[in-house]
Amino acid sequence: MGLFDKLKGSRTVELNPKSALVLSAITVIASDGVIDEAEMMDLAKIARGDRNAVNTAVRVLEGITIPEAVDLVAQTLNDQQRMAAMAILTDLAMSDGVLAAQEQKILQMYMEKFGITEDALKPIVDTIAIKNDFSIFS
Repeated sequence: MGLFDKLKGSRTVELNPKSALVLSAITVIASDGVIDEAEMMDLAKIARGDRNAVNTAVRVLEGITIPEAVDLVAQTLNDQQRMAAMAILTDLAMSDGVLAAQEQKILQMYMEKFGITEDALKPIVDTIAIKNDFSIFS
């Protein structure tokens, strides 16, 4: 411990499942470096009015890398929550109809860390692809 370490205070923040979901959503929607208004509305839907979950997620994200955030989320969620989170994150990433390379990379990280196989996720991805294909209505 350095001389000034005790002046920093405690930065230990505990994630719960909801704040872990919000954290994972932030890592996906901010992957391009910008969070636009539509993404903020999506985040608000995920948080469901729980400002504490958002604040906790933001505090945790400060000063850690995306892979570290993925690890923390995986440690917090159980198997059922992980599958639901993958569906939510995939839907977030595809909400504009395009899966950007960075979004895909982060989704892949979550899928691997969560231990979810491509076969298990395929029906969800197929459904989300159909749901977000508005070109069929043109």
